[in-house]
Amino acid sequence: MKSFRELKLSFIICATVFVALLLIQTGCRSAGGPSDREVLISLTDDIIVPAYQELERESYILRQSVDSLCSAPSAASLNMARQSWRTARAAWMRSEAMWFGPVMDRRSTSLLDWSPTDTASIEQSLIDGPPSTPDEVRSVIGSDRRGFGAMEYLLFGNDAFAESSAPPSACPYLLALTVVTQGETKAILSEWTHGLEDRPPFGHFFSDRASVSMLPSAAVADVVRTQFFLIRDIVDVRLAAAMGLRDQPADLSVIPGNAVDNGLQDIRNELLGMRAIYQGSGTEGVGISHLVSQLSEDTDTRLRGQFDAAFAALDAINGPFRDAVAQPTPRMQTLYERLSDVQRTIGTEVVSLLGVSIGFTDTDGDSLR
Repeated sequence: MKSFRELKLSFIICATVFVALLLIQTGCRSAGGPSDREVLISLTDDIIVPAYQELERESYILRQSVDSLCSAPSAASLNMARQSWRTARAAWMRSEAMWFGPVMDRRSTSLLDWSPTDTASIEQSLIDGPPSTPDEVRSVIGSDRRGFGAMEYLLFGNDAFAESSAPPSACPYLLALTVVTQGETKAILSEWTHGLEDRPPFGHFFSDRASVSMLPSAAVADVVRTQFFLIRDIVDVRLAAAMGLRDQPADLSVIPGNAVDNGLQDIRNELLGMRAIYQGSGTEGVGISHLVSQLSEDTDTRLRGQFDAAFAALDAINGPFRDAVAQPTPRMQTLYERLSDVQRTIGTEVVSLLGVSIGFTDTDGDSLR
């Protein structure tokens, strides 16, 4: 039988090994840094919920401006509706870095932002009789005839809203689109902040503040995967295909947008959302950066710089974005390379440091504690 001293020594050795394994599993994060839970709380309260609040607010303003346009058509009311569309669209694209939880569970993109938009079917419906109620928009027509894309086409790419003294026939359709959009963005926000009858607020479930919550590590993984798939979509699906960089002819149809050519602004707003998730809010908020920096200050510093370089490359492009993509210039190539840098760092170093597995569906990671 082992002596008490031998048993004590064995216990110390086992405890030391256990702690060492924990350090290896967490990447030996520096002492005093924020925990996964603290990062998630800050992201939820300082970044995600405010982003969805802004989206709901701008969707409401868009609905009101379209109502004003249809009530009293004029050049001024048309310009106001177009600007309201741009502002609401920007808020929606900034939220893309936060597309986990309610927006995925509800399949909100099928109502709000399906691409490409079927402009030919929209034109035909304007002749045959377009949908005129929110229920028809939700239940009768396809995803490619509703949401921001359909509104964009009606406001910018079709002559239905040319200056006129009478409301155009497309007004009931456009109004119904805005009602559905505002209702859906309100529902997304409500699920984040108030939950459902049988569920707590998703913001509490997501940030480990509900009685039954997501594991913080699983929630962090969802956040990181969302950033990875978003930047991959921008670089590999959109830009590479549009510029003909994959041994295929250039295909401009992969760039969302009809007449307003909003592609450049879309990427900017998507990056703004990504950078907010990564860096956190202001001087006191924390983001994914604060987990990465505990494991590798070099990776964190480099990725922050890569975000800055990508924004600088965006600023350097002048003129219509579709023209820049169709006939790639050195500046367009630079943008592609700077965005590729962000993609590479997130897809290799960040996921490795944080132990995130890539390739899961949006329903994975629903681990409960």
